[in-house]
Amino acid sequence: MRFTKHVTIGLAVAAIAASGATAHDKPGKDAANACRPAPVLLMGTLANDPTSGDTSFQLMVKHANHLGRLYAKAGNPVTVALDAKTHVRKDGAKSSVDALSQNDRALVLAKVCRSDVRNAVKSKSALPAMTARLVLARTPKSASSGDGK
Repeated sequence: MRFTKHVTIGLAVAAIAASGATAHDKPGKDAANACRPAPVLLMGTLANDPTSGDTSFQLMVKHANHLGRLYAKAGNPVTVALDAKTHVRKDGAKSSVDALSQNDRALVLAKVCRSDVRNAVKSKSALPAMTARLVLARTPKSASSGDGK
């Protein structure tokens, strides 16, 4: 009787250990190829007048965050790509690309992979394409509305 208890307990422990050992048989993530998104913030004025079918526009950059300065140094005006996920707002209201006009003040938020930017900087090649996630625009202040000074 005692022997059967020991055999039963031994088989149960072996079954539990075997199922636990095979439970994590999924392939792991490749950390080298993982994309860690980094924010790119650009502020400036629109250098062209995009139409309704355009998938990009030109931005004359005046202010930027650390990654944005890399894009501004590479060439000004910077080409900003747009896609279906890009949110565009003009003067506080939801808008579309064709509502934007030349010389509008704009703030562009985009995301790029840190590893792609790092590799481009190390190899001194072209920076990866940047697709905007959010574009906030305002019409420029008119010259006739002076401060009265």
